Amino acid sequence: MKTLILNVLCEGQTEEVFVKEVLRPYLMDREIVVKHRLLLTSRKQNAQGGMLSYQQAKRDLTLWMKEVSRKRNEVHYFTTMFDLYALPDDFPGYAESLNTSDAYKKVEKIEDALYGDIRQPRFIPYIQLHEFEALLFCDLDKLKKDYPKSAGNIDKLKSVLPSHHDNPELINSNPNTAPSKRIIKVMEDSGYNYNKPRGASVTKWIGIDNLTAKCQHFKEWIDKLKNIAMEGDVK
Repeated sequence: MKTLILNVLCEGQTEEVFVKEVLRPYLMDREIVVKHRLLLTSRKQNAQGGMLSYQQAKRDLTLWMKEVSRKRNEVHYFTTMFDLYALPDDFPGYAESLNTSDAYKKVEKIEDALYGDIRQPRFIPYIQLHEFEALLFCDLDKLKKDYPKSAGNIDKLKSVLPSHHDNPELINSNPNTAPSKRIIKVMEDSGYNYNKPRGASVTKWIGIDNLTAKCQHFKEWIDKLKNIAMEGDVK
């Protein structure tokens, strides 16, 4: 039996925390080993996290794929965890995605073009609608554990959902109203400095089953990751 490994390229520390604390234990039960890396922002300074261009992401992916290509007793899959919000406009399919207002069709165009450009059959592209913090809107009450003084303001934040069809993934990508911007403002109004990576830990309390129940695109990604354990070439 070959070891099945899922390699996740993370845009930043928030995604890194999610992979380590939530995704890894979830897939471990399915005998999938999860490894991750942060995008390398600067080789000279050895800085990680944050995306400046598509070429940066492609470089990191292709180098990682080459590193593991000769591992005889391992089967490696790759995926990404990038935000659609502030995604560099040189991404494959980005220009074409601007022709549709449907968020799901938009992200599908980019993911399909990304898969076509990387050209690796075990690559599962994923771009979060619209950014990671949308997942926290699946159960905002869980934020109160870390930020108890913000309870009243968090309750007000729930009013955002009805105007987006109760769908966290549709909360938009405007610089003032993106999911993280809304949460940061609520926390500042409550006297807190919001810690984005720490906020990712909240998804552990929400639970993947809850996240997949309320976020269609996220669910499709998780289903694809679970299904790789059923592929015949891992035997």
